[in-house]
Amino acid sequence: MDPFMLMAIAIIVALLFDVMNGFHDTANAVATVIYTKALPPQVAIGMCALMNMVGPFLLGTAVAKVIATSIIPPERLTIAIVIAGLMGAIIWDLITWYYGLPVSSSHALIGGLVGSGLAAIGISGVKWGGLTNIVLALFISPVVGIALGLAFMYLIGRFIISRMSRERAHSIFKRIQVLSSAAVSLTHGSNDAQKTMGIIAMFVAVTYNSTPVIEPWIVVACAAAIGLGTAMGGWRIIRTLGERIGKEELSPSQGFAAETATALTIAVGSHIGAPISTTHVISSSIVGTVMAGGTGVLNKEVVLNILTAWVLTIPVAAVGAAFSYFALKLVGI
Repeated sequence: MDPFMLMAIAIIVALLFDVMNGFHDTANAVATVIYTKALPPQVAIGMCALMNMVGPFLLGTAVAKVIATSIIPPERLTIAIVIAGLMGAIIWDLITWYYGLPVSSSHALIGGLVGSGLAAIGISGVKWGGLTNIVLALFISPVVGIALGLAFMYLIGRFIISRMSRERAHSIFKRIQVLSSAAVSLTHGSNDAQKTMGIIAMFVAVTYNSTPVIEPWIVVACAAAIGLGTAMGGWRIIRTLGERIGKEELSPSQGFAAETATALTIAVGSHIGAPISTTHVISSSIVGTVMAGGTGVLNKEVVLNILTAWVLTIPVAAVGAAFSYFALKLVGI
């Protein structure tokens, strides 16, 4: 196949993954603001889509550079490896969306790249040192999310809610929760959209035998794709985060605490180039805010199902990507 035609096909697949990422991860920013009734659903999703598009332009592209250079050795990279990695991630995203499980598109993508790299090249097909740093960031960030969500909820309860009526507190936090939800969407765009920017930069580098560079057109295309996916809305996962983690409805103060914890964690990750999972951070932050009322109010079965899906994401996406790679080779790609 003509290399430029192959690059074009690969870029389309990458942008489809970005649409899926936005569709799958809409719940990250809007579940809490919808279920606390701070915003109507369509307004919340529209705001989320817009802020996802703005994020990469305001907060830089450090994460994209890490994805482009730190998983597969650039000199061993082929477009088939990256397409297969994307296919493994897309398959897992679709499965978990169907079951309403808020898993990480970031984990799925990284697992997919690892699986296709191993299938194509073997052990040397993965930069294990760079991968270790990425995986550490992915697994540390949910712990930070739980800690910050719990801390913010404690401080809010101790110094704000205790000094006013419940109705007054709800009214205040409904208003300011709009800002915290927008902040999550902004930082989500600055981190998650960048992963696909790094992938497309890989395609261009392979085709032209050059070093991966994050060009402005790549930023525009990926920001638009994730914004489109976000606008479509992933209602199954929105319901899980909004209704099922706790045994009681989320309060506006809990929503604000979880979103603020998430936005801070992701902003730091984007600044240092750490490709962390927005899904994991917001889920764990919600768990932290719910735990502020005691672990008895957690829906432990749902939390266990989410954790199981998290553990399975990287290996299952890797296996799917490996099979996808062999399938691509059979059809001559």
